[in-house]
Amino acid sequence: MVAAPPYHVPLPHLTKDSWRDEAAKKRDQLASLIPAEWQLSPEALDAAGDDVRGLAASSGILSDRELDITELDEVQELASRIAKGTYTAVEVTTAFCKRAAIAQQLTNCLTEIFFDDALEQAKKLDDVLKSTGKPVGPLHGVPVSLKDQFDIAGKELTMGYVSYLGRISKRDSALVALLRDAGAVFHVRTNVPQTLMIGDTFNHLFGRTHNPINRKLSPGGSSGGEGALIAMKGSILGVGTDIGGSVRIPSAFCGLHTIRPSTRRVPYGLATNSMLGQEAILSVPGPMARSLASCTYFSRIVFGLAAKYDATALPFKFDDAAFETAKKHDKLSFGVIRTDLVVTPTPPVKRALDLAVQKLRDAGHEVLEFDWSDFTGAWEVACELYDADGGEDFRRTLAAIDEPLIEGLIIDPNGLRTTYEVWQINRTKEALQQAFLDRWMASQAQTSTGRPFDGLLCPAAPIPAPRPLGNKHVGYTAMFNLLDAPCTVFPVTKVDPAVDKPDSAFKALTEVDQQIHDEFDSTLTAGLPVALQVVGQRWRDEEVLAVGQIVADIVGSQKWEQ
Repeated sequence: MVAAPPYHVPLPHLTKDSWRDEAAKKRDQLASLIPAEWQLSPEALDAAGDDVRGLAASSGILSDRELDITELDEVQELASRIAKGTYTAVEVTTAFCKRAAIAQQLTNCLTEIFFDDALEQAKKLDDVLKSTGKPVGPLHGVPVSLKDQFDIAGKELTMGYVSYLGRISKRDSALVALLRDAGAVFHVRTNVPQTLMIGDTFNHLFGRTHNPINRKLSPGGSSGGEGALIAMKGSILGVGTDIGGSVRIPSAFCGLHTIRPSTRRVPYGLATNSMLGQEAILSVPGPMARSLASCTYFSRIVFGLAAKYDATALPFKFDDAAFETAKKHDKLSFGVIRTDLVVTPTPPVKRALDLAVQKLRDAGHEVLEFDWSDFTGAWEVACELYDADGGEDFRRTLAAIDEPLIEGLIIDPNGLRTTYEVWQINRTKEALQQAFLDRWMASQAQTSTGRPFDGLLCPAAPIPAPRPLGNKHVGYTAMFNLLDAPCTVFPVTKVDPAVDKPDSAFKALTEVDQQIHDEFDSTLTAGLPVALQVVGQRWRDEEVLAVGQIVADIVGSQKWEQ
């Protein structure tokens, strides 16, 4: 009988007395993989300010041509240029490796570096194109970064746990195999928080990742390493995962675009994860990029092939007809969720939502209020399911070497639920999913289009990027994990202290609402991106990508800094 593999057992040299030294060795090893000629001078590092995105261009490490390559935002355009011979895979890979090296030195966003392997793979791809005249696949020669969950055969993967040091993957995870066959080149993996269950990025092995727009602040999490790397243009396309907002929060905080797909549309098989076997709220992989079109390009490639690589994935190809139909509607109708009734959006988030609503109306679309009051329990239900093992999964992983739980995470043994109790929570989840569907379909009676809402518009988070440990509420994203609704995220505007002043009429909804209100600082967060979500119906990802692109274009998501 085939059985699930055991949890990783820490290697003998890892003990409660040695793990800190072993972690330091791992960090030193990672630093040694950056070539000397790609290292920033001590003077440059000392002079670097809070916003470090421009340092790659001023460092002299990249040539003008390499800067041009890495400044591209569209994955499809880059793949096309490689396929046509405008660029070679080797020069593209070299450019992104250099920029990833710079990103690491400034933001601490990487966990593994594969520069030599990436250049070797790129050369093979160039040889294939030269000999056959045809690219290997739609990602031929495109460097793709991976969150530190996606196993690559023969490579170490730690997922933010010191306890996992020395864990060598025996085979490629399903998504890695799919992307490799599509021609992708893997050059780095990116940092995560220990356990993955916090909207920030830090652990005892690699330390804290910083937001490159303001290094005093968090890039979000748990895919925060991806967020920092892509914002630094050390990758044009990355893959994160999302169980409570983990691709959407870092995309929002770092000015990126993403989709949290419906469950099982993107293969997750054979990847490393926390809480293995927990299936009440499934984590999903999702692309992160500097344009929503790049996320659509990724989805076109992956959706149709997922089931060939992963036994748990759905065999649904990308539905071009649904995508094109959604784009052709002259008038769209949106529901708007202004608050989750747990935490009030801070002034810049409220302004971004008002701005998007007005721009949609000015463009001829319809925006109607969506009453969230029947769904306020979604956040609490999600938390009950996340905590249903009473923290046993984390305890087992940490206990062998007495690795401390990171600050901000609390293991609550009182959260432990019996199997029967979990079943009842699942029944509540399904009731919420049904009520959400019923409310959505009933909107047909409200809209002027004769259709139910084409999407819901709401904040991606109640705040822009906060100080470390300041991301205290992920309900705006986690509620849609519970409902399994696909969501796109894109930046809309930036924080402006001149207009984003405290609301004198503010009344806290909850204790955490008061904390977030008190901690928000528009001066500290000045210039940071402010993002929104467009939410779609379950397994209708193509429609939410199409509708999300329309909204992103109307609000000018790729020009959010202007």
